[in-house]
Amino acid sequence: MRSGVTLASTTKPTVLLTNDDGPDSPFFKAWVPFVRDTLGWKCFVCLPAKPESFVSKSVAKGPLAVDTVRERVWHVHGPPASAANIALHHLAPDCDFVVSGPNVGHNAGRASLLSSGTVGAAMEGVLAGRKAVAISFPFFNGFNNWSEEEVADAVQAAGDVTADLWRNWEAGADMYNVNVPLGHANATLGARRTVLRTGVGSASYSSLYKPSSEDASMYEWGPEGLRVFQIETPEAGSDVAAIKEGHVSVTPLRAGFLSGT
Repeated sequence: MRSGVTLASTTKPTVLLTNDDGPDSPFFKAWVPFVRDTLGWKCFVCLPAKPESFVSKSVAKGPLAVDTVRERVWHVHGPPASAANIALHHLAPDCDFVVSGPNVGHNAGRASLLSSGTVGAAMEGVLAGRKAVAISFPFFNGFNNWSEEEVADAVQAAGDVTADLWRNWEAGADMYNVNVPLGHANATLGARRTVLRTGVGSASYSSLYKPSSEDASMYEWGPEGLRVFQIETPEAGSDVAAIKEGHVSVTPLRAGFLSGT
């Protein structure tokens, strides 16, 4: 966790909304009207045409097809970072804020952050000179086992946090990673959530692949290793610890590799 001087802004941003789950994401469908109508921000939407999770900041050389869905909405046949890059340099260059997500599931711990397409799209925004936030909705009761009220509650919390970050950007932060727990037993629906500044947990994974049972020369997707929320005692002050306790985790990040000296 870190603190620092904040850079206050009273102007409303022109925002690029993107994700790595594609246009059918149930969270994205609830998020866009909130940002547009409740926050009153001018929105451009440019995102992958289909789910492109766990691709980090990979880009495709293309050529990439871009579908114009309607005014200020595009679907890119490529990874999230490519969608953000095309939008910021060609389709919506006036955007000054990139908000990626909400991801379907968590992005917490070092392995997830360095592998996340949601974070990768936000990082592409940073490289284009914009402020950026990556948002994720961790869930604990199984996929698609959430109510509309729980999603609306998470959208409201994410909107409050994102608007506050835009107004009070911390000096030295290139971007933020935000996790809003969805339907967690310790996060009473409708209650005031605790928002914590956190660091990145060191939780990692081992092998991401398993040998194919049909072809010895092939390896199938099969990640293994300890899931971050199965850690009994995560590091104090980490994103994993905060989310596990039902808190909103807000992690300031720098988009770069730092030396150990």
